[in-house]
Amino acid sequence: MRIALVSDCYWPRVNGVTVSVQTYRDELTRLGHEVMILCPEYPLSRGAVPAEDTVRRFHSMANAVSTEDRLLRPSAFPRFVRALERFNPDVIHINTEFTAYFAARSYAKLRGYPILITSHTDYEDYVSNYITYVPASLLKAAVRFLMRFVFRNADVIITPSRTQEQKLKAYHIRKRFVVIPTGIAGAFAPKPAEEVSAYRSALDARFPALSGQRVLLFAGRITVEKDVKFLIPVLRRILYCRDDVVLLLAGDGPGRALVEAAAKRAGLADRVVFMGYVPWAELPLVYASADVFVFPSKTETQGLCTIEAMGTGLPVVAIGEMGTLDVMRGDHGGFMVGNDKKEFADAVLRLLGDAKLRAAKSAEAAQWAKQYRVESTTERLERLYKIVAAQRARNLRLRSGIR
Repeated sequence: MRIALVSDCYWPRVNGVTVSVQTYRDELTRLGHEVMILCPEYPLSRGAVPAEDTVRRFHSMANAVSTEDRLLRPSAFPRFVRALERFNPDVIHINTEFTAYFAARSYAKLRGYPILITSHTDYEDYVSNYITYVPASLLKAAVRFLMRFVFRNADVIITPSRTQEQKLKAYHIRKRFVVIPTGIAGAFAPKPAEEVSAYRSALDARFPALSGQRVLLFAGRITVEKDVKFLIPVLRRILYCRDDVVLLLAGDGPGRALVEAAAKRAGLADRVVFMGYVPWAELPLVYASADVFVFPSKTETQGLCTIEAMGTGLPVVAIGEMGTLDVMRGDHGGFMVGNDKKEFADAVLRLLGDAKLRAAKSAEAAQWAKQYRVESTTERLERLYKIVAAQRARNLRLRSGIR
């Protein structure tokens, strides 16, 4: 099949949508499909990205809500349509809800394609952190209106978790839903001990504060909605009980200054290490070099990084809300805790203080994550694509008067 993946974001933008689009592009290509990604251009200041034959980029403009994001310019729509026309896809899979969505939706309606879209983001708990000058109640109402407007035009809505499906259904969206988690690539698997040891030595040399310490790892964008600041008082509680623990943050984002300030106020600036953005290919070794993955976010539609961490055998302590509920389903691969700093710290201390327990949770995590391998989730996506492509063929026959 020829498959068009449409997204309002792609590399160098670092987020779960980007990872999902690349992961599925790579696996679908490996399976013999022809895939094209259509996404915005990014300013050169964001860093150069290698040109790819399978990626088409279009003129973009700034996003007033999120400075890290871009939107397709309306003037780019004709070129966008021409690119789709030349590619002549069997399936158009939309992955975001903004200007690229509107361009793809218009073309799909014109050419008889069913509207297939994945809902990756819980915007209701997201926008109030970026638009602070509007009352939260009004923002939530606006989000619900936008989601109903976008998804009422869909024929099939993919959600990465059952929780996100229920969230959209609560907006009175009555469409066909299919739950397909984003799969993790094979690189997110346990690594040979010598490879991990060599990487950890290099990491210690780069960040001396890690040397000889037990490492709590957070990986992801550092934003207000992910509540990374929650980990500072958690770390302080842990340090009351043992003095060999450091928090390593692999990622960056607009919330970094808040976390830095919180660490400084708590007197823990020397115990919190910021790696900045980490190349995706390097992440498996970052996970494998840590002792516990700590994840405080309560707004995840899936929690892809939690699955990645478990895939490498890294035990997890995470707050059991939204996507984490679906991913961990209890204490699989670690401990799923409440939104309580003491409970969170106690769970981390259990793993750090009991080598047998940590080893058992490590093995359990790696085994649990196997159900999220991209090979398995792509099989489900392929089956859905075949159904959607067959529906388009029926639509075209009906348009031409052939029954």
